[in-house]
Amino acid sequence: MNSVKRIWTIPNLLSLLRLLLLVPMLVLLGRGQRWAVFGLALLGIAFDLSDGFLARRLNQCSDLGRIMDPVIDKTVTLSVCLFLVLSPLYAFPVWFFLFLLFREAAVLVGGWTVMKGRKMILESNRAGKWSAFTTGVAVLFYIMDWQPFAFWLVCISFVLTLYSSFTYIKTFLSKIRES
Repeated sequence: MNSVKRIWTIPNLLSLLRLLLLVPMLVLLGRGQRWAVFGLALLGIAFDLSDGFLARRLNQCSDLGRIMDPVIDKTVTLSVCLFLVLSPLYAFPVWFFLFLLFREAAVLVGGWTVMKGRKMILESNRAGKWSAFTTGVAVLFYIMDWQPFAFWLVCISFVLTLYSSFTYIKTFLSKIRES
């Protein structure tokens, strides 16, 4: 896959817009405006789906985009989860937030190690994408207070995230052995 060296591409701008949506989402969460947050989350999801599609379609895949996309996903998800844990308006499980925080820190350190030492960028895999999707839906269900479905989605997300963590460890070790 060709890698574009430009920074200002349409897919990268869409990724940045996702990050910028975080501020109004947190403000609206603080005000308890669940449906407005739901709408912004759907807009962010649309941007997320569009940036990858457009990167491939417009031949604008870039190393920056490969790094930015998952980092922005993790930043938005963890920021919203932290807010939900700290706010009395939402009953988000602290254990799940701590699990996600630990897992994402481990993935970040592992990815950085591979990228720095071997000059390559590990891309997310199918298990990681399913894990991120399920986590996002679970967070949305907690925002909307759609119980008991939110709780069950967190449980499913937990299992998928554990599975994806093992697949990342396997990939990480494979890349280390190759070099």
